[in-house]
Amino acid sequence: MERAANVASRDFIRNWNISGLRRRWRVPPPSITDRFLTLPATGIRLRVREWRPADPEKGEMLILHGLGDHTARHDWAASLLTDAGFRAVGFDWPGNGESDGIRGDMPTVAESGRLLEEILAALELRPTGIFAHSTGAFLALHWLGERGRALDCLRWIWLSSPLLVPSHGQPGWKISLARFLATRFPRLTLSTGVKPSRCYHTGFDPPLDASLKKDGSHHRVSLRFAINLLAAENGLHEAVSRIPGEPAFLVTQGSEDEVCPPEYAEALFARLPGPEKCLVLVSGARHEPFREKDHRAVSNAVRSWLGTR
Repeated sequence: MERAANVASRDFIRNWNISGLRRRWRVPPPSITDRFLTLPATGIRLRVREWRPADPEKGEMLILHGLGDHTARHDWAASLLTDAGFRAVGFDWPGNGESDGIRGDMPTVAESGRLLEEILAALELRPTGIFAHSTGAFLALHWLGERGRALDCLRWIWLSSPLLVPSHGQPGWKISLARFLATRFPRLTLSTGVKPSRCYHTGFDPPLDASLKKDGSHHRVSLRFAINLLAAENGLHEAVSRIPGEPAFLVTQGSEDEVCPPEYAEALFARLPGPEKCLVLVSGARHEPFREKDHRAVSNAVRSWLGTR
């Protein structure tokens, strides 16, 4: 069944069971553990965060953040997941957060797939579901299209403001110049231009704005990673078509997202395999709907969807 909804609608808020917000306050907070993991095959040192629910676990979740991000910034998603009974595990991609690497020099599409498999093996993680935000969604979809059959326990995927068209808004001359420079200075990093004000409406909570500027996020991207994203852009929909097993999909997307515009998410939604998929378009929200001033409606939408998993 396909469902799409706009969370600006009051009827929609009622339909997604706003009483769930009240029940949430009676759910004990998850226990959070941070540690570092050195992968034996590559020697890469990663920061890993784990959230455990107070109640018995329904399954395991893998959390994948985006470029310039880190896993602790998705405590909000982990809270929803643990409230629903899932144990969640995330890590900082190389080049982000507290993991090894040059800021912004993330693993390529092929490298990220191998890295994910190495992490799952090292953590003995068999994810029931995957949460992937922005660039993390781009990498996850390619990986699932290539190697998804190895995840025999995967039942659902939550795509948050997914990056789908890396070339969006980039003039041809800039792409050509980047390709030329990447052959000579592959790990040189440039600004992505993605500042907090493009991710959510700033100004309503100055302490929050100040804390996010100091939380370890950045707006850099290496030339080699940027060029690899561009090269993999045309193959994304084909990769999506190869995802096995017909998992359920949830796509959450801000209607005013200039980083990953909603028209691309809507086009992806139409192509997603399987009969069970849901698109939540958050009216007036930017790239990070859950950081907007009033995110309760979309939180309840996700909470209701997770309750059926």
